Amino acid sequence: MNQKQRQRLGSAIVSTMLSFAALSLAAVDKAQAAVLTYNFQVEQGGGSGFFKLSNSSLTGIGSEQIAVGEGRFNTTITASASKNYYDLAGAIALFFQGDFRGLQTGYYEREIREIDLPDVPGGPFYAKYDSRAFWSMATNGVSSNDRWTSYFSGYRETIVSDRNRVLAISDRRIINNAPVSYTLVDTEAEPVPEPITIAGTALALAGLSWLKHQKKIAA
Repeated sequence: MNQKQRQRLGSAIVSTMLSFAALSLAAVDKAQAAVLTYNFQVEQGGGSGFFKLSNSSLTGIGSEQIAVGEGRFNTTITASASKNYYDLAGAIALFFQGDFRGLQTGYYEREIREIDLPDVPGGPFYAKYDSRAFWSMATNGVSSNDRWTSYFSGYRETIVSDRNRVLAISDRRIINNAPVSYTLVDTEAEPVPEPITIAGTALALAGLSWLKHQKKIAA
């Protein structure tokens, strides 16, 4: 093997070692990642729920935001009579210095139902039910080490009317600044590559480098 061939082989080995190092570092970072599961409770009867998020992007420096991957909020602040929960996927979880502070999310919905009974005595009878609901969660003092407050506000009502006027307002409920408490209930490690997988990948890279080297010699 002449000097030029030895240089080429050395370059291939260095390339493989760098690839192996990069894979190893990626595995270390991945090993630190976890899926956090929180339960939460809203005072004043506002509701309760849970959510999950991955902390793989969390640096622990200053204020940070992470999108919730999965979650559910059970509440009576809804516009639909057949609905009693909201999907929290995509809600924002606020962190400061690596510590969870609270959720930042909200929702507005409206449902209109109409009833027309032309055969009732004194008819035709017509009624429209216009239901609306709005709620939000927010957190104050995110950048403070000791003082922070997470709260919930919500509003719901149904306006009942006929063709001429508003007949009544029903199902009205208002919640203002109800405290929200969070409890970390589970910390599940995210899957990490097995050491044998990393080694196998490195060997495969080494094999590819050697094959390329052999082809160049044959040429």
